[in-house]
Amino acid sequence: MRTLAISVLIAVLLSILIAPLMEIFNLSREQIVLGTSLNNALRSAKDRSLSYEKLRGLDAEVDEERFAEYFAEAFASAMEAQLEENEGGRLVFEGQESTLAVTLDFTHEVDPQTERETTEVHVKAEVPYTFKTRYLRLAREAGEDVDYVMKGERMTVLSVKN
Repeated sequence: MRTLAISVLIAVLLSILIAPLMEIFNLSREQIVLGTSLNNALRSAKDRSLSYEKLRGLDAEVDEERFAEYFAEAFASAMEAQLEENEGGRLVFEGQESTLAVTLDFTHEVDPQTERETTEVHVKAEVPYTFKTRYLRLAREAGEDVDYVMKGERMTVLSVKN
C-alpha cells in the first residue's frame, strides 16, 4: 500500500514538473519557426524586388511595394497564414491560432566612398503565443496575466557588388 501511494505521488509530481517543460519546448519550437520564416521570406523578397534598371549602375534600389508583396507571399506560406492587411509597411496575417503583425522599415543610403545606393530593411514580427498545456490555459482563463508575445527581428542590407 505504501509503494502504491509513493508511485501515485511520484506520478502527480512528474506531471506537474513535465507540463511546464513541454510548454517551454513548444515555445522554443514556435520561436524557431518564426525566425526561420522571417529569414526565408527576407531572402525570397530580396532576390526578387530589386529594380533592374538601377542594377546596371550597381545601385540596390528596392521597390518597397513589390518587396512587401513577395515577403508577404513567402511569410504567409511558411507560417500557414493568410494576408489580411498590407498597408504602408505594416502586414497583418491571420494564422490558425492568432494574428501575426509584421512591420517593414526601409532605409535608403548612398555609400560616400563608392557612391552606390544601398537599402537596409528592418523587419519586426510580433505573434501572440497561445499556450498548449492545460495548466497555463487555466491560468489565462482565470484572469492571470500570463500572455506571451513572441518577437522576431531581422535586418538585411541590399547591395550590388561588381
